[in-house]
Amino acid sequence: MTLYRVQLRDAAVAALQAANTLAGSNILVNHSLPTALDKLPAIAVTAPRDRATSNNRGATDYTRVTTLAIRGQLCGETPEIVGTYLDELAEQIELAIMQDLNLQGMITQVVTIDTDQIITSQTREHTGEIRFLFGLEYIEEYPPAGTPLTTLTGQMQANGNADFAGMQVLPTLN
Repeated sequence: MTLYRVQLRDAAVAALQAANTLAGSNILVNHSLPTALDKLPAIAVTAPRDRATSNNRGATDYTRVTTLAIRGQLCGETPEIVGTYLDELAEQIELAIMQDLNLQGMITQVVTIDTDQIITSQTREHTGEIRFLFGLEYIEEYPPAGTPLTTLTGQMQANGNADFAGMQVLPTLN
């Protein structure tokens, strides 16, 4: 069984590949940074965090939020050009995630979108990075162990109340 957060990450990768962003097919999964300048532009996708909150007192039903982390990196001749490219790449990434019907169908909602943009000129090349953290919410249920319950047989006393607890009590013939 594949973890659902991994399925969400893989769906995001497919959405980004189909979106034809500035990074093209250079979409990296669980890639450690930094990326060599000759490999840019690139997009790195991970699902590093997941949080589950119980929906009841039982241990079978949770509302989960998986953090989908996406980093787009590129370089350019000037900081201004890098900034322009970053804006374009940011829009492409956000639209790819938010408009992909497959990914959106896998979740109940996107609860958060955090974005950071960084431009540096510490090396000879000017580089930029756009960072997204998407909070993807979904419901996860764990089936109880054992044989599934298919029938229930028992007796109930209605003490003369023919509509006991919303259940129709049929008269018995002796």
